[in-house]
Order: sequence, then C-alpha cells, then structure tokens
Amino acid sequence: MKVIKKIPVKVVLTENEREAQNNRLDHQLERMEREVEQFHFERKKMEKKHGSLPSNIDERLTQEVRQRKAKIQTLQYHKEQLEILPDFHEFTIEEIESVVEVKEGMEWKKLQEKEIVIENGFVKRVRDG
Repeated sequence: MKVIKKIPVKVVLTENEREAQNNRLDHQLERMEREVEQFHFERKKMEKKHGSLPSNIDERLTQEVRQRKAKIQTLQYHKEQLEILPDFHEFTIEEIESVVEVKEGMEWKKLQEKEIVIENGFVKRVRDG
C-alpha cells in the first residue's frame, strides 16, 4: 500500500544558512502581517458598505486573522530558536509530502524516522530510518 507521509526537511545551521533562514522567516512574517492588515481593511470596507457583517462572514474573517496571528507567533518563535541554536545544529524548515510504500511486517518506527538534511543548499543526507 502507498501512503502520503509528511517528511521533515532540515538545514544544517552555518553562518550563511542562519542568515538565509532569518531572511526567509522575516519575509514570511511580513507577508502574514500584511494579510492580517488586509483582512482588517476588508472588514472595515464591508462594514462601511453594508453596515454590520453577516455572522458567517464575520466568523470567517475572525478565523482567518486568528490563523495568521498564530502563524506569526510560530514564526517569531522560530526566529528566537534560530538565534540561540549552535552552529551545525539541524533546524527544521518545512515538511514535504512524500509517497511511501507500506508493507506488512515493516517496522513502523523506521517509517516515522524519514527526513531530509540540507547543508549549504545541497541534500547532505536522506535518512530512511
């Protein structure tokens, strides 16, 4: 049987990689903050045009803003971790989906241990458990 599994992608922290990841996180933070501002702007625009918002639209806008703010907190946490982690530490940057073959008798733990490690922009290791 084939299943889709999320596999962590990690980078080895070097001075250059730390700076690159910091820049990536900064860009993501800016984008999330712009999206929150855009939702607030859209809410005000709709309230001005229609008076009060229907509850389903109001709930949806509130949910979207809440999700973006949670993502902002996560990104800020990652930036903090990036500053305190030592050089050559493996830092998870994302998860990708992969199709994985699962067969009877396989050791489940080995399936869970899959990950990709990148150093200086190149795949250094593919851990298969």
